[in-house]
Amino acid sequence: MLQRTPSVLPRLLDRVRAYAGFLGAFVRAHRTIGAIAPTSRGVARRMGVLGGVGRARSIAELGAGTGAITRELLALLPAEGALHAYEVYPPFIEQLRASVRDPRFTLVAESAEALPAASSTPGAGGFDAVVSSLPFSLMGPELTHAILRASGEALRPGGVFVALQYHPTYLLPFLRQHFGSVERHFNLLNLPPVLLLRARDPLPTPASRV
Repeated sequence: MLQRTPSVLPRLLDRVRAYAGFLGAFVRAHRTIGAIAPTSRGVARRMGVLGGVGRARSIAELGAGTGAITRELLALLPAEGALHAYEVYPPFIEQLRASVRDPRFTLVAESAEALPAASSTPGAGGFDAVVSSLPFSLMGPELTHAILRASGEALRPGGVFVALQYHPTYLLPFLRQHFGSVERHFNLLNLPPVLLLRARDPLPTPASRV
């Protein structure tokens, strides 16, 4: 007796709806949503590996979106770890609350600039990693500096900041003003191609930006 193969059509339709919803969100709020589609699983997992999430006790995600990166971070995170995901776009907040059911996950409906105040929550002096997909090139220099400063202050010693960017050059000079070590990792197989940046060793905040 032949068994019927489950149709892939429902899954395909779900993906089309997800992409359509993401594109609509980009059109409505492009300054806080810098991509027209969710991050691929391969790129999301690579971000987690660069952030050392598999050994982390607590991490923060900036710009959780619809949860594409969130789910890969949770897949890597140890059972006793904690993920604090920051998101400000209301429809994405609702979607995250409905779709991510994991005791290690905490949704923070605040701007990334709230990171220093939140860093006391995970315990032991901050996060092991801050992982960001925020569109810094659309935010402008002032907000870029503010978020990078907050991220550096939220990291515990030895922690890393990992950023996904579609703009190939914008963020690098800012990172070099806030961190002592910056690495670039290109993913040309992603559509569109992405740049992953890993920064370590936060520098003292310049007096001019306090």
